[in-house]
Amino acid sequence: MGLRSQDRERGLTALNEARQQRRRAIVFGRVRVREVATGFWLMTFAGLLIFSFAYYRYTLVEVEAKRSEVLGRQRAVAAAVGNGGFALRDRIEPWVLALADGQLDEQVAPEARLDEITKGPSIYLRVRQAEAHSVESLRKAARGSLRDGFTSCLFVSGALDPEQGVRCTLTSQCGPGEVCNDWGRCAVPNHPYNLRLLYEGLRVLTPEWTAALQGATDELQVRANDLDLQSVGKHEAVAAVELVRRSKYFTAVLDEEAPPEAAPAPPAAGESRDEQLQAVDHGVRVGIWDIERAAPLAVLKLEAAGRFVRLGAGGTAEPRAQRAQQRQANNCAVATDVRRALAAGRVLTAGEGEASSEKPSAVAGE
Repeated sequence: MGLRSQDRERGLTALNEARQQRRRAIVFGRVRVREVATGFWLMTFAGLLIFSFAYYRYTLVEVEAKRSEVLGRQRAVAAAVGNGGFALRDRIEPWVLALADGQLDEQVAPEARLDEITKGPSIYLRVRQAEAHSVESLRKAARGSLRDGFTSCLFVSGALDPEQGVRCTLTSQCGPGEVCNDWGRCAVPNHPYNLRLLYEGLRVLTPEWTAALQGATDELQVRANDLDLQSVGKHEAVAAVELVRRSKYFTAVLDEEAPPEAAPAPPAAGESRDEQLQAVDHGVRVGIWDIERAAPLAVLKLEAAGRFVRLGAGGTAEPRAQRAQQRQANNCAVATDVRRALAAGRVLTAGEGEASSEKPSAVAGE
């Protein structure tokens, strides 16, 4: 009996059997990857490893080259600034610490001259006494030192228009040798120089700054350090050189904590702790030194207790404005007491001078 057409096997029997075996292998998951495919992926993986290692080495070389370039610029800034800035810093800091710790007796030196001290050029520092018991805390607090009513009422300087100069928020927005001052304007620093300019000018030359640069692990971090160095070298370092070269006197004002009955009011928005303290009655320590002779010209313990008196209409009831007025009155009252002591050539008692029966006042017209 002959086979039906559908029962006949087409093609070679061996090929048909091989085809059936492959189908069964696919169904049961026993298909093996070809040796060619395995070699391809191994070569690809090895190539990625080699490329990654080569790129890593290239990055290290680039970062190290950029770091060396920044260190070279740092040496150039150090050569321009010189050692005078560090010498002045190391001379001034022990004076402030001694004043804060009460190691100096009240005095007005015979050689102290009011007109010479007020005309300067002078360096000025204003911090809280509690922040001046160690070099580390003093340097940190000095970053917030500002010129205030004390400097305006004690020192004699050239006319300064707060509205003069380009408006700024960062010193990097200013021209060479200029800084963004306390009024948000680009200007060349003038007498009295703020001590924080010296600290900022020396900051990029300290071992801490160099260690941060050495610890940078990528090009972006090194670039950030480079931009910082360029900005300081263009602005604060120039001011620091001028400060060191010209300054004759150094004045430090340390605010003691207010007594409990004169505790500062809760701060308003944008008001610092120092501004809170200066707006209430509290003790103040003032020290004035001759920088060249490293000798104290005046050491005074005073009371910041001025009164703001407005004449005429136009007063404001806004609490923040009232605190600002009182703060300026207190600061100017302390400067007035310093002027009186320097003019008299001795430490004045509480009952002497114009403040014998009344507290000093700051008066504003209509």
